Amino acid sequence: MPAPSVATYSAAAKIAAHTAFLALLDTGAGNATIKIRTAADVLLCTTMLTDPAGTVNGTTGQLTLTESATPNAVATGTAAYAEICDVAGTVQLALPAQVGTVAVAGKVVMNTLSLVSGVPFELVTITIG
Repeated sequence: MPAPSVATYSAAAKIAAHTAFLALLDTGAGNATIKIRTAADVLLCTTMLTDPAGTVNGTTGQLTLTESATPNAVATGTAAYAEICDVAGTVQLALPAQVGTVAVAGKVVMNTLSLVSGVPFELVTITIG
């Protein structure tokens, strides 16, 4: 086997880590949230995740978060990243945002990065691992 160029985890390690992370997001009453922000940290939108906040693939360990409804932007700007927050609102993970139509591990994939206040947009996928 050639030497890896990046960290390589077993599926069992990913399953355990992502199951624990999902439990962290869901601990308490209410729903975990995602905050979409510009590069200057301006809040463009806050949207709720489902409860539970997502699912862990039992074979690959990949975690997919699921939003509960299509959000509307509350400000106009260019999305740069998303903050994944637990039910208490504490940021547990920040991920870069990108435009696309398919999942990209470690990215929040959106249908557009140009958000307009009051206009809905789609979080295509939020995949970790």
